[in-house]
Amino acid sequence: MVVLSTWLMAGGYLDAWAHRHLARLETFFTPWHGVLYSGMFAIMIFLGSTALRNQARGRSLAQALPAGYWLSLLGCVLFAIGGVIDMFWHRAFGFEVNIAALISPPHLLLMLALGLIVTGPLRAAWRRPGSRAPYTAVLSATLLVSMLTFFDQFDQPLVNVWAATHGSAPVSIRYVEQLGILGIMVQTALLTGIVLYLLRRFTLPFGSLTLLAGINGAMLSSLEDNFALIPVAIAGGLVADLVIFWLHPGPRRVRALRAASFLAPAAVCALYLLVLAVTRGITWPVHLWLGSIFIAGAIGWLLSYLSVPPPMPVPGDPLEPVVKGPEASGRPAPLVPQRPRLSAAAEAPLPDPDVGPGITYAIGHS
Repeated sequence: MVVLSTWLMAGGYLDAWAHRHLARLETFFTPWHGVLYSGMFAIMIFLGSTALRNQARGRSLAQALPAGYWLSLLGCVLFAIGGVIDMFWHRAFGFEVNIAALISPPHLLLMLALGLIVTGPLRAAWRRPGSRAPYTAVLSATLLVSMLTFFDQFDQPLVNVWAATHGSAPVSIRYVEQLGILGIMVQTALLTGIVLYLLRRFTLPFGSLTLLAGINGAMLSSLEDNFALIPVAIAGGLVADLVIFWLHPGPRRVRALRAASFLAPAAVCALYLLVLAVTRGITWPVHLWLGSIFIAGAIGWLLSYLSVPPPMPVPGDPLEPVVKGPEASGRPAPLVPQRPRLSAAAEAPLPDPDVGPGITYAIGHS
């Protein structure tokens, strides 16, 4: 499934490359679309034959596909429907160009379908026991990132190297700087968000982020023939792997998770800008490129609070704010049911490893 999904995603990037480098493609039937849709049909045949084979072995319809893959089959159906809609859309309204080709309604339906298809192995691994992420889950997450960056390719640091672009007028310089910073912010949010999603469930084997960033970087860099930036993406993933290996972040190591969420994106951004400075030269002023490194780290740090939020207050918690009484607000105090009195041993608080030191819960009866 991972191999077939890679075929499908590579077809999408190949089609995007053709639209960027070849003359206007005024027909739906192109070799590039052939690679894309043949990958989708290969996945549909694979899933359909698997379901029929399992049913022949006596499994029910609900068990005909492994857990997590029914949504992939639904994605194939939606992709086929989206392809038909896209063909008639082109005939009715013409062929989209530039950013319109990425966010037209038929293409957004294809994006949804792609996301459902390629995440089948990740959903299946999520439901299986064990905390170590299999490489099929890592590759599935990589394809999910690549699907998101495909529809964000108009402002990707590996596609448009804004930090090394020379503007010819104050207005164009301002737009180049704004697009460059926004591209770094969005790419940081996409990569860090997927990695934090994986860390919430799995421990990642060393090399996972190198694989993720390398494959995604190769697909993005090829769109504008920026092949020299592929090693930068691989090195950035390796830096992130080293940060993960050093800090061992996870839901039970919240401080390490916060630190890694800042350090890894900041280090990757710094490496990217350093390589540009050495190879092409950076046109941004120092306060802009240096500030973008801290912005990347701050985005990762803030996303860690969505991945593992702070603990909620618990009734009876000694850290909970104390209400002074009815005289403090002028309103009568609400009636609060009294908890039955327990023994001293039962009242003793137990530490909860998920919420960090200093936060305790008391055992009670409902």
